[in-house]
Amino acid sequence: MIIGHATPVDGALAVEVEMSSFPGVEASDPLVDIGSLTKFVTAVAVLHMVDQGVFTLQSTIFDLLEGVPEDKRHITVHDLLTHSSGLVASTGTDEEDLARDAFVERLMATPLMHPVGQEYLYANAGYSLLAAIIEVQSGSSYEAYLNDALLLPAGLSPIGYDNVYDEDRSLRTSRRVETRFRRQTIAEASWGGASPGWNLIGNGGAVTTAEGFLLLWQAFHAGEIVSRSLVDAALTPHVDEGNGESFYGYGLVVEHADDLGTIYWHDGGNDLFSAEWRHLADRDITLFTAGLDEQAFEAMESLLEQVR
Repeated sequence: MIIGHATPVDGALAVEVEMSSFPGVEASDPLVDIGSLTKFVTAVAVLHMVDQGVFTLQSTIFDLLEGVPEDKRHITVHDLLTHSSGLVASTGTDEEDLARDAFVERLMATPLMHPVGQEYLYANAGYSLLAAIIEVQSGSSYEAYLNDALLLPAGLSPIGYDNVYDEDRSLRTSRRVETRFRRQTIAEASWGGASPGWNLIGNGGAVTTAEGFLLLWQAFHAGEIVSRSLVDAALTPHVDEGNGESFYGYGLVVEHADDLGTIYWHDGGNDLFSAEWRHLADRDITLFTAGLDEQAFEAMESLLEQVR
């Protein structure tokens, strides 16, 4: 289990990372599968392009990609970021070896699940489409744009897929029937091979360290990556997730709890790995957990009980 906790100290960021059950590496070094927290990473990259004037939040996918059919021409970047595009949840399994253009073609051929912009439907495919837009509009790979144009120039840790991955530092699964009772690496268990396919890229399965994710959030929240207006836009509760209590912003959930105040958060998992991140806005505390099976969710509940 890997637990990260970040809180500002005298204007700087103090990060503490604790780890167990992962022998042979330094405490801050293990690479973890951040699951659907990848969506926040993709949202930051998209907002970075918006901040650079490449496109706007109201740009349509018809403006940004080729081969967009009539029923999808009015889907905007905002719609994709808020899961209100009407696109299907997924076009296949995470492990499928699917190229970008084949993914986009398949997605464009699927019927919309609801009219554009009118309902919330959590769609992994929408965030993979955002990753495709990043590639087409930047002329580089999703991973290269994320790291070379955004993270590394800002002095942040790399986040990504095969270009960031180090098998020796990968968290390994528990012995389960899904892994034929072997301890598998992230590449084996989450990606299905050395490189992930486009049912996963941009929406899940990215790897980084606990510290790497915490530092990204801190820099973004502080307005060091994009303008304050875009940070505020990301933290806005744009679309009701369906219960009137939690709302989707850009790559994150916005929720209010009576005992903890406003919380920005996301979680993710694939039964073999889990991760969760929460920023308690009223207390300026950020929590991050990652581990095997559902350990991250259990650890987060324990941390929140301590905070309460």
